[in-house]
Amino acid sequence: MGYSFGTMHICFEQHCSKLAMTTMIRRQSTREIKEMIELAQPINGDLVQTHILAASVSTVGCLRLKLREYYYKGGISRELLCLAGTVKCQYRGSQYNIPIEIWVQPDHPKTAPIAYVKPTPEMYISFDCKHVLRDGTIKIAYLTHWDRTISSIEGLLQAMSQVFSQQPPVYSTGNVTIHPIQYKPAATNTASPTFHNLTTSAASNSDIHQRNNSHRFSDILAEPKRMLLPIQGYEKMPIVSLEEAVQPLISSVPQVEQMAWIAKQNCLNPQHGLTADESAAIMIYTMEWEPNESSFYLILNRTLRSPNRDQLKPWFLYLRLIINALGKLPTTQQNVYRGVKLDLSDQYKKDSTVVWWGFSSCTSSIEKLENEQFLGKTGERTFFSIECKSGKSIQSHSYYETEDEVLLFPARQFRVTGCLDQGNGLHHITLKEIDPPFDLLKLPTI
Repeated sequence: MGYSFGTMHICFEQHCSKLAMTTMIRRQSTREIKEMIELAQPINGDLVQTHILAASVSTVGCLRLKLREYYYKGGISRELLCLAGTVKCQYRGSQYNIPIEIWVQPDHPKTAPIAYVKPTPEMYISFDCKHVLRDGTIKIAYLTHWDRTISSIEGLLQAMSQVFSQQPPVYSTGNVTIHPIQYKPAATNTASPTFHNLTTSAASNSDIHQRNNSHRFSDILAEPKRMLLPIQGYEKMPIVSLEEAVQPLISSVPQVEQMAWIAKQNCLNPQHGLTADESAAIMIYTMEWEPNESSFYLILNRTLRSPNRDQLKPWFLYLRLIINALGKLPTTQQNVYRGVKLDLSDQYKKDSTVVWWGFSSCTSSIEKLENEQFLGKTGERTFFSIECKSGKSIQSHSYYETEDEVLLFPARQFRVTGCLDQGNGLHHITLKEIDPPFDLLKLPTI
């Protein structure tokens, strides 16, 4: 590749010495850490707290706990606890600080954390390191053989330190001639890492069609476990065109103007007495484009699930338009279905109640969930059967007309009526839509 190991070593040493100085930061207080863990609401809260507190005072790591959005394969996102900072390693008689992130899973320690090396802009992943993939994913034996009864985050840090002391995973770019991969710096607040091939080209109709377009049926993971303030204020807004409704969203939803135009072109003769703008407001919700985390539905639902209701204000015009449109459609009272390729059974106990704060995309066709784009037939899966009473069939207004989509309003409350382990990794949860004692979504008068 046209460089010597000695040159790389010098660059690495110089850069990591600077990095070591920048990571001498104030350790978080126990109170601050506990409050963040409480916000995340992990299943095993006490054990998660014990593991994170131990890692926060580790002798081989310098980490700060954050609550950040994580994107799983398939575009599903959820707020997770993330330990970001550095882990120490000794290499050729010198100490280095390797920038890392450790993402704590909701059912920790049942499921192993996901760990990454996060190079700064001046660093790149070593081509020779067999323990770190090109995207920064850390693959070491401690994670591969994770044991929920004895493994811990502190143990993971110790294992990283030992492995990286034998073979450092990063080098400084310095003056070395390389072909670097682009990474987002670990110090940013941008949700990362993502698992999509990013593209800088504008999206087109074919871009939307030629991909898995069923992610929104699995958009369940990020639902908060605590009660939020009601969704209100939007109902006082005027009904405007879709073009006007998305104007406040240009800075937060990539390509939204183009997608609004595509939706509008497909809704010139809508059914059910809807205007072209109302039908297009439904259609743009169903459209999914690359990268998936830029899709309209995902950013909207993330905002609906945020405890900061001020973040919803730019969405008020759009919410007024789509909720007005849905109100004109016939209400369907039937069983509908959705699911996710994870085991969520611990979060849905029989007779408990839950609120789904985002719009909920469901299908009326149970057979569709067996498709690999939805749940498939193998691996850990959670299948939701929902007895709904306020669903809206949007098949005639969806970008994907074959999905038999039934859309539920945001802020719907459900009672868990049954939980069944059906074997082969499939968990069946039955829900019944119920009326909360107070309205969680203020509906306008149509």
